[in-house]
Amino acid sequence: MLSRKEFVAIVLLVIALLCILNAAAFGHIVPTTTSYVQLAQQTVSSSTAYICILYALSTWLFHSNYSEPRQHIRIVFLGMLLLMISAHIAVLVLTFMAQYYSKVGESIDLYEIHSNFGMTCRLITIILTVLTIILLSLLFVYLLVISVKKYQEHMRRRANIE
Repeated sequence: MLSRKEFVAIVLLVIALLCILNAAAFGHIVPTTTSYVQLAQQTVSSSTAYICILYALSTWLFHSNYSEPRQHIRIVFLGMLLLMISAHIAVLVLTFMAQYYSKVGESIDLYEIHSNFGMTCRLITIILTVLTIILLSLLFVYLLVISVKKYQEHMRRRANIE
């Protein structure tokens, strides 16, 4: 049976895999110099993958017997999750606007008229970004509930001691 920390670590590794797929496989649709939205999307996905791998592996590589450092790590991790969620939402809005609400002159390029590959890859990028946002949000809520329960439990034990 998996512990809560291992479950969170596995979810983080899945999120990292999705982000790497999103950044690498669908990152070369158009040249980076012509699409700064793509550059922002690749940067946010790569950063999220790096942070998720770092926190996921810390489950097995880092352990502290003291509750205070563990609580600090939880608080920092919740902050990082909020930062990643907001960055992905911003990139999703930029990608969505570039895909469906761009000016006619910018949206009509000869290589995209003859091929739907770029449009399909952008749609898959949007879907993967939404999936990443959903997983990060669910993970944030899960960790927030665990932290609140642990804090309440700690306060009950402290009240019983006094």
